[in-house]
Amino acid sequence: MPYYDVSIPLKLKTLTYYYESQEDLKGFAVTVPLKDRLYDGVVINQRLDKPEEIKDIKKIEHLWGQVYSKNFIDFLLWMSFYYVTETGTVLRLTFFEEIMSYLKGKKRQKREIPEHKHQKEKNFLEGLSINHETYIKIINTVKKKEYKTFLIHSPSIPYEMKLMAEIANELFSLGETILLILPEIKEVRELYRFLQDKLGENVVMLHSGMKASELYLTIEKIMEDKAKIIVGTRFALFAPIKNLSLIILSQESNWLYKAEESPRYNARESAIMRGLLQGCPVVLCDSLPSVNSYWNAMKGKFEFIDDFSQYPHPELIIVKQPYGSIFHHEVLLNLKLHEKEGVLVIAPRTGFSLLRCAECGEVLKCEKCGYSLIYYRDSKVIECNRCNLRAKTPDNCLYCGSIEIHPTGTGIERLWEELENIFSKREISIKNYNFENEQIQGIFIGQVGKIRKSYNPQFKVLVFVDFDFFLSIPDYRAIENAFGKVLSLSHLVKHDGNIFIQTRNPRSEIFKFFRSYKFRDFYLYELKHRKEALYPPFARIIKLNIKLKKTASKDVIAKIKNFLSSKIKAEIIGPLKEQKKEELFFILRSQDKRKLTEDLNLCIDELKIFRGISFKIEVDPVTLRS
Repeated sequence: MPYYDVSIPLKLKTLTYYYESQEDLKGFAVTVPLKDRLYDGVVINQRLDKPEEIKDIKKIEHLWGQVYSKNFIDFLLWMSFYYVTETGTVLRLTFFEEIMSYLKGKKRQKREIPEHKHQKEKNFLEGLSINHETYIKIINTVKKKEYKTFLIHSPSIPYEMKLMAEIANELFSLGETILLILPEIKEVRELYRFLQDKLGENVVMLHSGMKASELYLTIEKIMEDKAKIIVGTRFALFAPIKNLSLIILSQESNWLYKAEESPRYNARESAIMRGLLQGCPVVLCDSLPSVNSYWNAMKGKFEFIDDFSQYPHPELIIVKQPYGSIFHHEVLLNLKLHEKEGVLVIAPRTGFSLLRCAECGEVLKCEKCGYSLIYYRDSKVIECNRCNLRAKTPDNCLYCGSIEIHPTGTGIERLWEELENIFSKREISIKNYNFENEQIQGIFIGQVGKIRKSYNPQFKVLVFVDFDFFLSIPDYRAIENAFGKVLSLSHLVKHDGNIFIQTRNPRSEIFKFFRSYKFRDFYLYELKHRKEALYPPFARIIKLNIKLKKTASKDVIAKIKNFLSSKIKAEIIGPLKEQKKEELFFILRSQDKRKLTEDLNLCIDELKIFRGISFKIEVDPVTLRS
């Protein structure tokens, strides 16, 4: 009698049941008893022999039919292993609730969805051109029905979306099913509308902002193989597509591809593995591909395609950040010369500035989380953007007691004040920037990370003030992220425009790469330093967060470290303090990447025996900072 391992969408590992059938039920939806209730689940493995460690094995109550391919089940098992989490936790990502509603005939009432309505205005993708050689190469690979990963160094985000659209249009005519993934819901909607105008109801969306009825109707279409083009966020990667022909991931280095909930997966790595297991090509695009992806291209794992150099780009100009004022004289001249053509000035933070003590040199930081406090001069308060601490601005330094505390760095408020002073006698418009600004004339102010994207080049000049802030972030990816911020906004600038970066150290080696778009030199520089410091891609890093409860013993952390040292052959750093005082974390690092993952998977259940703690695991953490 065959036995089956069943995964239930709960925080559980697989459970074993029997069923009187010789058929391989891998990927079948089933109903099984657990304690005093019945649960729906999925068969992920067949056993020919009864497991010796299980005495009482219950029977599968009902068989609903196959809902996932065997390759997709292998993908879920890989997710569970790689991200060190229960299979049930992974199953919750796969739209299982909607799938079961569909199988059980629980139809949802179809509603008119406002965001599906066509827009009459011209889409920004109209008129854009793509590299035809790149297009043909991808189409031909899809036709061969073989796995391959392409890494495309793209000139801009709109280029990536147009490439997606052109490939989708061609493959749709061939009857193929493709998955298009973008980091933001706004971009998903834009591409969806563009494709639906051309391909109609065969195009569907999948993102976390959809209502339950919309989500159900989309999954119903996918289950019935009526959806040929699926456009979505990382959320869509787990769609139950039967015959997947291609996956394209836009902006592959974007931090939004890292899930915040468990399992904390990276959509880029997961997309590559799904493509490998399902035997279909994967295309990664970015204006600054991640260092890890470039390393894979250098090693021959990915095919690198340089479309960036095929198109013109704004000139990058590095100038010295003045000490006595905000703007370099060359920048100030450009503000005055080009304000009628549009100038965008970027600040790294909100508020007026930070506060630094002239005596001890310390920047005032939050006592709870250690992040720099933002000074708001108009309201005379200091705030922490991380933990929302708000207090009156102190008269003395919090560290040495000196009264010599002064503003340092530049925030949005300081930019406003400086620009209004400079242009007070000239009728020049100064505004906050958002993508809905109809007339780009005057000077606009924005903050990195809070600018709502526009896809058309609108400005003659883009200026980054106080750029050193991005380089000073204590993260091994600080330079990569800083360069990425510049390129992510460069498509707002006309090709004959200028991008100014103000820095205290314009002769620094890293700005040689920025100035001339010397990407290969930049990657080689980064890889050299990461290899010396044993950072990815030369080692795997796993972050183990430990939350202490009131019932935890005083020596529990020491015991945990001893336990980890005895079970895992890796470098164990910590315990280190987390943002919240009751939390600590360990960093596990090893050059033997698979061995580290295997060791942690084997001992994770034993970690649960330590009383008074809860823990979370993050593989390939976004940051090593607390």
